[in-house]
Amino acid sequence: MDKKRVGLVALGALVVLALAGGIVFFGPWGGDGDGSDADRPEVDRSDPATGAAADFAAAWQDGNLDDIAYTGDSGDVASATALMTAGLTVADSERPEVKVTEVAPAQGDDDDDKAVASAAVSWELDGDRTWTYDTRFGLVRRRGKWLVDWSPSVVQPSLKAGEVLKVSRVASVRGKIVDTAGKALVAEKGPVVVGIRRSRAPDPTGTARAVAVLTGVDPDDLVARVLAAGPEEFVEVATLTRADYDKIRDQVQPLPGTVFREEVADSGLPPNFARAVLGTTGSATPEIAFASEGRIVTGEVTGLTGLQASQDEVLAGTPRVSVQAVSPTPSATPRALKVFPSVDGKAITVTLDERIQTVADATLAETATPSALVAFRVSTGDVLAVANGPSDQSAYNRAMIGKYAPGSVFKVATTLGLLQKGLTPDTPVDCPATITVGKVFRNAEGEVLGTVPFAKDFADSCNTAFISQASKITADELTTVAASLGYRDLDLGTPVFGGSVPGTGDATEHAANMIGQGKVEASPFAVALASASVANGSSLTPRLVVDSSKPAAGAGTPLPPAQIAQLRELMRGVVTDGTGEAVKDVPGGDVAGKTGTAEFGTEVPPRTHAWFTGYQGDIAFAVLVEDGGFGGD
Repeated sequence: MDKKRVGLVALGALVVLALAGGIVFFGPWGGDGDGSDADRPEVDRSDPATGAAADFAAAWQDGNLDDIAYTGDSGDVASATALMTAGLTVADSERPEVKVTEVAPAQGDDDDDKAVASAAVSWELDGDRTWTYDTRFGLVRRRGKWLVDWSPSVVQPSLKAGEVLKVSRVASVRGKIVDTAGKALVAEKGPVVVGIRRSRAPDPTGTARAVAVLTGVDPDDLVARVLAAGPEEFVEVATLTRADYDKIRDQVQPLPGTVFREEVADSGLPPNFARAVLGTTGSATPEIAFASEGRIVTGEVTGLTGLQASQDEVLAGTPRVSVQAVSPTPSATPRALKVFPSVDGKAITVTLDERIQTVADATLAETATPSALVAFRVSTGDVLAVANGPSDQSAYNRAMIGKYAPGSVFKVATTLGLLQKGLTPDTPVDCPATITVGKVFRNAEGEVLGTVPFAKDFADSCNTAFISQASKITADELTTVAASLGYRDLDLGTPVFGGSVPGTGDATEHAANMIGQGKVEASPFAVALASASVANGSSLTPRLVVDSSKPAAGAGTPLPPAQIAQLRELMRGVVTDGTGEAVKDVPGGDVAGKTGTAEFGTEVPPRTHAWFTGYQGDIAFAVLVEDGGFGGD
């Protein structure tokens, strides 16, 4: 190739690069055509060498390396590449993104039959990290066809003979879950015992000396203890405080043969404190790892339930990822080719009140059947307690995701709708033993009040009185008023069932929905939120996780003040002269509430869940006891 020709082509290539961002090439080395490539428009097919380089890049990227023509010295390129890169990622390890950036004549070679291609290689590693580097490979023209002259250095230029690539991953420090005062609500990790298990160390002596340097122990003594121990014996090196361990964690964890035992620090809280809502951590299953799309790997500690799971991306941080060149010699120390430092997880702040939560947990711990309790701060909408019982069933968060017929506690929502339609506490409403709307509805224990003020019907929770008013409010209107109190989809930063109040159905279904049966469902969380909204006077926005990026919790759309005032009087009457008299004299101020008995199952007489909801001062609450009989009990 003469200098003039090279110069002209180089100038043309620079223009191509500037205008189209394409491959820089120096050629052509024979061939013809219009230069177009429908699949890869950046490839100029008028230069066969460039086309051959681009074909190799595409084949590597697509996992089709067997489709490329190589020189005889290249060997089995597909198998060799797969072996060298298998340790890079969990899936599709042989498929990086590869883009040819330049094709030039072989340096110092006047032969037009040799060229060198440069390419940018990019791997998507686990943990959302991208490793990018440049590589080169030779091209040789034989009998008019360009062949790729492959060698192991094409995979990664710094690899030595026999080395393979591997990713070492070390989890970051997990963030805390704290209350608004900054106190940790989950037991923090305590000291870490660093050890060595000889069976896992290809070079026990090398590992022992490296660990000794990091931990400050005597190297000769440690080597002697490791070599004298059984292959599966845990040889204790040192017990480090969490702070001291964190300083060397990224250096000591990747060493082959190191093992660790983490102690749990005393949090000063009861063992099952807010267990279901705070959640648990544990080893990630293959299913969890797959669903995370590379963020989590199998066996890594991750959130499994509750806030630990729903807030895992915040709490987990980003792991330390090291790309290593691993020698086939067991005693050789892996070489780090690229290190992505870890980013510690962030703490999340929750609104739970330690004192109230502790009392709630203790209250439900000894219940005979499954139970739940939720408490709100009326003035802010903050969640103060979420408890589940008994203690051996406290891991399931029925308080937030349980789906139950609310029964008579739903009459709080129904009553607000009726009050908006003109009903008053003094309106006479008959309370017969039964009423028929497509089927026969009965009162609990066959109660008959006769024609009494609606306030008495509400206080004694007369089913038939409520059903008699069903024609005054449509199903859609009942859905709307219930949603205004809290029976709606809720965004809380963790799973929660806000309730379901169908806006359709026949007259019989609507009658049943009026008294919280039929197809109405709710969680204790939604029932407590409804009482909190009544006490606040607005449609409260609840908050469990303090997140400055989201709208503040608290008062939302105001509820109709006149009807809310009447509803508060009615709920107070339940306690002073109705089914809630059991809490009339509790200390702390006036209690307003509503009892509930929700039928379930097919037995005759039906089994019932017991409910009680209400508020006292700035605290609103709901309590559910499964199979608990009557709410007033």
